[in-house]
Amino acid sequence: MGSYFLEILLLLAAAVAVVLAFQRLRIPPSLGYLLVGVLLGPNTIGPVVDTRPVQALAEFGIVFLLFTIGLNYSLAQLRALRNQVLALGTGQVAITTLVVGVLAWLAGLPAIAAFVVGAVFAQSSTTIIARQLTESNEADDRHGRLGIAMSVFQDVTAVPFLVVIPVLGLSVAASEIGSELAWAVGKALAAFLLVFVAGRWLLRPLFHFVAEQRSAELFTLTVLLISLLAAWTTSSLGLSMAFGAFLVGMMLGE
Repeated sequence: MGSYFLEILLLLAAAVAVVLAFQRLRIPPSLGYLLVGVLLGPNTIGPVVDTRPVQALAEFGIVFLLFTIGLNYSLAQLRALRNQVLALGTGQVAITTLVVGVLAWLAGLPAIAAFVVGAVFAQSSTTIIARQLTESNEADDRHGRLGIAMSVFQDVTAVPFLVVIPVLGLSVAASEIGSELAWAVGKALAAFLLVFVAGRWLLRPLFHFVAEQRSAELFTLTVLLISLLAAWTTSSLGLSMAFGAFLVGMMLGE
């Protein structure tokens, strides 16, 4: 316990020093956090922080961040952006995967490995994008909302990639790839419908009841429970925890 506590103190001290230096240099603090992870990670010379407990804490932080972002969205806003999100999001993922995959294949990688490299480059971090837009006060602008919506769309497209890539490694028939991909898409739709129904028929009366109690502690505990429950639900379906937190935040934002 003592060593773990010292590692946390070391991590926080390094984060404070690096972020302070980056702010003075007018560099986004998100890059500072990445630098701290590199410096204290197991792949560099110097002190090393055990990544397992830190990853668990970071996962909760991402869940609550995406929950907060979801509160600023509504179904009406997403419907207004649906054509741009679907068109631009699909085009970005498909074109990036194709271009980077072809370049990797021309560089000598096998076709399957080249596809994996292209798929990885097609993804982005919703957490970093959202944080950067928030720091620059652009999260509520149209381009900020569109960027975050496209990034969440990429989180959804990552699910089929996670299904297809292991299947490709087994060299199975195309029909099996199609069935696995359809199953992944079905799970994403099931998660959305589940959170949507729960938000419409369960969360509204629940939060009305909690609000009537006029207890800040009860309200906070209920928010924590609902956001983590949604994250656990999508994680159980093979999706990201952040995706579930974003969905339930959006339902409560209604």
